[in-house]
Amino acid sequence: MPTKIAIICSKAFMKRILSIAQNIENIQLEFYLYNQPSEAPSLLKQIKPCDALLLGGTLPYLHAQSSLESLPIPWNYLKQDEVTIATTLLSLIANKAISLQRVSIDVMHPIFVDNVLTEIEYTGTKPYVHPICITETSKHILKKHVALWEAKQIDFVITSIHSVFDELQLQNIPAMRMLDAKSSIIQCLEETKSKSLLTKSESAKAVVGFLAVPENNQCADIVQQITAAIRATYKEITPHYYELYTTAGHLQNALDMENLSHLMQQINTPFRLAFGYGHSIYEAAENATYALKFSKPFEIYILDEQKNLLGPFPKSAGKLSLKTKDPYILQMAKQTSLSPLNISKIIQFSRERQSSQFTAQNLSEYLQVTRRTTERIIKKLVDHGYANIVGEEMTHQQGRPRTIYELNFATYS
Repeated sequence: MPTKIAIICSKAFMKRILSIAQNIENIQLEFYLYNQPSEAPSLLKQIKPCDALLLGGTLPYLHAQSSLESLPIPWNYLKQDEVTIATTLLSLIANKAISLQRVSIDVMHPIFVDNVLTEIEYTGTKPYVHPICITETSKHILKKHVALWEAKQIDFVITSIHSVFDELQLQNIPAMRMLDAKSSIIQCLEETKSKSLLTKSESAKAVVGFLAVPENNQCADIVQQITAAIRATYKEITPHYYELYTTAGHLQNALDMENLSHLMQQINTPFRLAFGYGHSIYEAAENATYALKFSKPFEIYILDEQKNLLGPFPKSAGKLSLKTKDPYILQMAKQTSLSPLNISKIIQFSRERQSSQFTAQNLSEYLQVTRRTTERIIKKLVDHGYANIVGEEMTHQQGRPRTIYELNFATYS
């Protein structure tokens, strides 16, 4: 089946891309046209089911940027680069007897124009260059070009905005659109197609899960509800232990739509649930078995094929690497005799807290280990300068005050 790509762009860009897309096999294009790039966010809401989205330029991308992350499909946009500017200037020089110093040009990144002129060893007076930004309307850009024309300071305009070009044409001001190189458009379409195929492949990836229900509890209803939420099949290993089979797409959708979260609020039985991704069913099952060791009642963990531990859902969508090549973490592990896993957990603990200060009780609850184990971990950090004692807090009950600590190493890298 062809990859269906929705394209948000101007009418002029649609004509350009249609003349090029025939070079790419197995794609189907559906266009959503704007008069102004600022219309891109509203056009996003009109997109019918498709495999991927392509925005025809940096400006529509900037307008739609805040809404793109929530899209369930991959997206891409055609970037204005130095190749585009060089191609346009070469066309101007080849076809028009106009000096560059008599040209007005609007671009996303003025530095690209400077770079192109430097590369061709141009030493004359530079053209008038106007940066395009999302806070400035197309009309303002148009006024700058028109003002230079009326002051007889320019003989030609190059614009990246199709609506500006149309208005310049109406005013009989010589102009041309920025020329997106054919190779750049083909590459962008190929990238968009590849992103779609990769997403489909990832969504279809097999996932194995394990569901553990305490003895003396009814299992049938829990199993049926969970397998329905993630569209899974299952196999009974023991009367209280089940192996589930689904896909990454179905599981991710259940998490995104909070189907599992709502379900867990309705089930009173303290079940444990974990999933594993893998390059084979065997590897996925191994990862799920390991992830289940972290899972507590009413929590879900996922261990992917890169050994990243995701969760616990629905409380947190954090990511913890159970395999690290980070030399900084490995050095800390060697010095403190702590495992790289424990150090990664402590880093994640620091990132998730609202305060940089903590007690042994705080860390114990996060690591889900005993207070004594936590105190041994903290002592090793303090002894090697990776944590400091910064104070004490009194408890509401009788007893010794709690020591307050603060980590003394980078946790945001």
